[in-house]
Amino acid sequence: MTKHVRKPKLDNIEKNKTKTSWLTYIYVGNSDDVFSENIRRVFIINLFTSVGVLFTFPLGIESLIEGKVVLGSALILIAFLYAMNHIYLRHTHNHALSGNFVIYPLYALMIYLVYTGGVKGTGHVWIFCIPAVSLFLHGMKRGLVELSFFTFALIITMFFTDSHFAEFGYDPVLKTRILFSFVVVVFLSGIYEYSMSRFNQELKETSAKLKLVAYIDALTELLNRRGMLQRLETSSYHNFHLLLADVDFFKRINDGYGHDAGDYALSQLAKIIQMSIPEGGLASRWGGEEFLIAVCDCSESEAFALAESIRKDVEDYEFEYLDQKFRMTLSFGMATMNESTSLREAITLADSRLYGAKRAGRNRTRKN
Repeated sequence: MTKHVRKPKLDNIEKNKTKTSWLTYIYVGNSDDVFSENIRRVFIINLFTSVGVLFTFPLGIESLIEGKVVLGSALILIAFLYAMNHIYLRHTHNHALSGNFVIYPLYALMIYLVYTGGVKGTGHVWIFCIPAVSLFLHGMKRGLVELSFFTFALIITMFFTDSHFAEFGYDPVLKTRILFSFVVVVFLSGIYEYSMSRFNQELKETSAKLKLVAYIDALTELLNRRGMLQRLETSSYHNFHLLLADVDFFKRINDGYGHDAGDYALSQLAKIIQMSIPEGGLASRWGGEEFLIAVCDCSESEAFALAESIRKDVEDYEFEYLDQKFRMTLSFGMATMNESTSLREAITLADSRLYGAKRAGRNRTRKN
């Protein structure tokens, strides 16, 4: 029976295309899948510029129609600056400079609206968007400093200039209420920005710890299998000698001395290996009692000599856990990763040679 694959409806496909186009516009052309901090800032600054154009341009047109040429021209100029800022952001993704083009014209526009009254005496209602934008773009320290200067300019404009408040018949107490309300919004925005910055910092630290756990073996503090593969696959070197080691009769140690003694032995073994490998070499706990070592910038004979040196060091080392003393030996399988032998092939070859060393009597290194 032929199995039919259900195809998505055309209208769903069109919706996805529309959504993708919209997001591409908001992301200012960035196609990365990872929503990094830089992309987040580009995204939000572009939202600011888009909202700025959508609000200031119509208000500017309305002001011109009402005969307020200076106000209308100022609003249209801000809309033009924000539109140019969007274009600049699309081409450069320079969110730091672009953020300045958002906030500084906004400071000037808000003072101007408070002084003139804006459209029908409502200019002062827009100042409450300033704290959140300023703190997001410039952070707590710089944002609060700028908001302090802005508040000072607000006081001068409202209380020491011939502003619009008397013209529109507002109660004299309104100016004080506006100022107090603005300070409260600054305070609340500061608390929010502080909590978000702390949260983001903790999130970054947690992410770093999770990444460390994902690539590091907790017991031995060597790379784990995933970490080793990632380092080898992304390395600029293309030639590595791989030394795959396995503890001989490790089960006897666990059964005879306990699993805690076995864990201690593996951690000590990891230290011996880590101290033995040359600079640029990599060591990992490949799994269980297996260890994979990768060395570069050396010949095959030098890599073989390294394996033998580690093997002999382990053979001569007396492990001591609590009042128990015991010895261990290692068997090695060796292979080379190069242009003709891939990483996976080299690992398979080293594994085969390791078990060849096991069959040959253990406590030895096989390179062919």
